[in-house]
Amino acid sequence: MKATVLAKRYAKALFELAEEKNILETVAGEVHSFQKMLSESEELQHFFLSPEFGREGKVRLIEKNFQDQFSGLFINFLFILLKKRRQNLYNEIVAEFDQMYDRHHNRIRASAITAMPLGKDELEGLKKTLSAQYRANFEIENAVTPEILGGLILKIDGKVIDASLLNQLKKLKENLMIERN
Repeated sequence: MKATVLAKRYAKALFELAEEKNILETVAGEVHSFQKMLSESEELQHFFLSPEFGREGKVRLIEKNFQDQFSGLFINFLFILLKKRRQNLYNEIVAEFDQMYDRHHNRIRASAITAMPLGKDELEGLKKTLSAQYRANFEIENAVTPEILGGLILKIDGKVIDASLLNQLKKLKENLMIERN
């Protein structure tokens, strides 16, 4: 089975159980806390992901060190990942969980690529426009890429809207080349 299909299944199971037990916000925080721990500690990451350490040792480590930090649901989720040897899917599971969480909260994450950083007012204006158009709350990350010269490139739900000056100049050049021939 493909990793993304498996990641979706695990994320969905965790999401639905957390929602059912009314601890969705708690579990959402725990998912990211553990992901941050993994990214900040090479030792923990190696221990959690490496097949050279046995499952029982990993389970004991999680029980000993994280039992007081995380909900029983999340601890059991980690145990299941270890039992099924799916811990290598953790980051994909988190990404899928985040998408479900965002849909649940009617939120869309977008990226606005601009030649210069957007000001606070510009960012808020863009959020308002997109929120009205999509009838959802937007979280926009602004990335700066001077090469686009001006305008912006929006990435929303896998779609790209390229309104950059660089793209417009390329299209103009293509049109001029066509007319020339």
